[in-house]
Amino acid sequence: MKDVKDVQLGSASIIALASALALAAPASAQTAGSNSFQSKYTAAGNYMSGDFHNHTTCSDGATSVQTLTQKSLTYLDWFIQSDHSGTGDRDCRFDDFASGQRKLWVETVGAAAIKGDPKPSGNAMWRWQSLQEYQFPVHVQQRNLANKPVFAGMEWVVPAHEHTSSSVIAGQYDAANPNAAALAQFEYCFAVSSNDTSQGGGQGWTCEISADNNAKLVNRFATDPNQGPANYNGTLSTRGINTADDGDHVKSTAAVHWMQQKYPGQSYVVPAHLERAGAFVPAQNRGFNVEHLRDWNNASPDIAFGMESQPGHQASDNRGEYSAGRSPNGSAGQWTYGGTGCYAAAESARPGLDFNGQPLTVADFAASGRFPDIPDNANPAGVTLCKPGIRTMWDAMLSEGRRYWFFASSDWHSRGSFAPFDVASTNDFWPGEYQKTWTFVRKGSETNPNPSQDIVNGLRSGNSFVAMGDLIDQMQFKACVATSCATMGETLKVRRGADVLITLSIRDPAGANLSPYSFNNPALLPLGIQLPINKPEVAQVDLIQGDVHAPYDPVQNFDQYRDPLAPATTKIAATWTKNGGLRWTTNGEYKTMAFALRGVTTDKYIRVRGSNLPAGTPFKRDADGNPLADNIGSANIRCADAACPTHVAGKFDFDVEGWSDLSFFGNPIFIDVQ
Repeated sequence: MKDVKDVQLGSASIIALASALALAAPASAQTAGSNSFQSKYTAAGNYMSGDFHNHTTCSDGATSVQTLTQKSLTYLDWFIQSDHSGTGDRDCRFDDFASGQRKLWVETVGAAAIKGDPKPSGNAMWRWQSLQEYQFPVHVQQRNLANKPVFAGMEWVVPAHEHTSSSVIAGQYDAANPNAAALAQFEYCFAVSSNDTSQGGGQGWTCEISADNNAKLVNRFATDPNQGPANYNGTLSTRGINTADDGDHVKSTAAVHWMQQKYPGQSYVVPAHLERAGAFVPAQNRGFNVEHLRDWNNASPDIAFGMESQPGHQASDNRGEYSAGRSPNGSAGQWTYGGTGCYAAAESARPGLDFNGQPLTVADFAASGRFPDIPDNANPAGVTLCKPGIRTMWDAMLSEGRRYWFFASSDWHSRGSFAPFDVASTNDFWPGEYQKTWTFVRKGSETNPNPSQDIVNGLRSGNSFVAMGDLIDQMQFKACVATSCATMGETLKVRRGADVLITLSIRDPAGANLSPYSFNNPALLPLGIQLPINKPEVAQVDLIQGDVHAPYDPVQNFDQYRDPLAPATTKIAATWTKNGGLRWTTNGEYKTMAFALRGVTTDKYIRVRGSNLPAGTPFKRDADGNPLADNIGSANIRCADAACPTHVAGKFDFDVEGWSDLSFFGNPIFIDVQ
């Protein structure tokens, strides 16, 4: 415990509590692959790992529902299986990664069984039908076999925006008749690329929202025509559906209202890889700006409660499949930053502007311009600049007091140039193999168990953390005053002027993770650190704090409502490392940190992040530990060890980059001054 003195808090009670946390054993094991989901519960619940964004052959994945679910649950405690909305021509009860395995719907169920008015082209099947009638029964079968929660989600192809992880869990654990009808109707009503007006093949589905919710849309969007017709109900046909694909943000916001109206507490929408497609472009289906996240969260904070800013595809050539050349105007920020999108890992300017508020021009993208990495054919109005820093778009949301959470998922499709069960990858990692969302799942009723509700409640609560490469697999993050404490997603109420004790205990597991490589991490070699790539260690942890102000009003504060930059009060409050500055205490695999916020007089939030790469790692981290754009490391770091795999061709690329550069993020705690 000798390192405790380096925290320099001057309080015996702080040191005592930090020591107690360091010595505390976990309430129950958190090792993936335990015998059952229920066996991992404590009296109240436990942090359990899961994934909610992945793909099968029902959309553009390579594996069947059975194969994906069974493989994922070797790493995870719960699994929400999702596929794109729209259509698909392959039967996802069959794999498609070896010759002769592919099966088409017209072969397995016959063209006469395909429903819709009109039927989809090319003998495909509407997604609502494949989900409801064929895919969901496999979910039921697989969860019964695994004795772990498995249920249906969807990667919603969103009107006006990038894709979004979503679900409606109503009916999925019905004791007498488990079904996915509610989620299927949501897909039918609100997915892009669907002109089906069959009302669910005769199920009587219509897509209106209440008059009160429709009035809210009119009030918000009547003077903002770029978002689509403000009167959503007025766009519905005589069969009760709007099939237009005009890039209407109003329609996507109506979808959030629909969920809240029909399935409160049983639904969620979490934008996926939301930086990938760049800025929102009127009349197209592109990306998200901060105002769109605010609109959804205003429509229902219980449904639009977070974003998936750490994308999958972590083994791809352009990490996360983000790039400056992604059509038409590049990803927001052009690249990922330490594998995370710039909306949660860097600072972003408003689309079309630089950080001084000046309009971008084509000349800025020329070889001699300020931003030569951006293709010169990009439309300046649609380019979003990002730079390393901590005043992120996520912090802008948190600074308004929004309970808005950070998530990650695998986005599994395939292993790229490798077969699904090979150890190497040039595209994706299996769900749970690399990224895990650890969510505190409270135990449900023993007499009427519904683990899907427990998991959605856990996601909504904000009591979650995310980790890459098993850098950590346990976290206790608390803010306390006197006898009252709060953890992630919760609010600590304090008297004005109170001192708040913040403690963080993490498990940095010893031994190897799931990386197939054991040569020394190429990113650390310039620092003189020889550490096997498959045995990462936490190198730095940051505590970030921000002041909380009233939410911006979209009418009264329209300029601020569109501003993605967090206030200047957002800052790194404390940094812990192994040897310098504040130091953690170590007890076996556990690292414990403590810090005091003195004399708190304003509402605040706090959050934590950590990395296996210390501040100042060349080409990867700046002097404060902020991640740099990942294209810099790819271009400047070599994989020169004789054991480096041939598919990286000596570069810091593909899965080698993924396994070398790891991070974790904890969701925030709010502090409310009474």
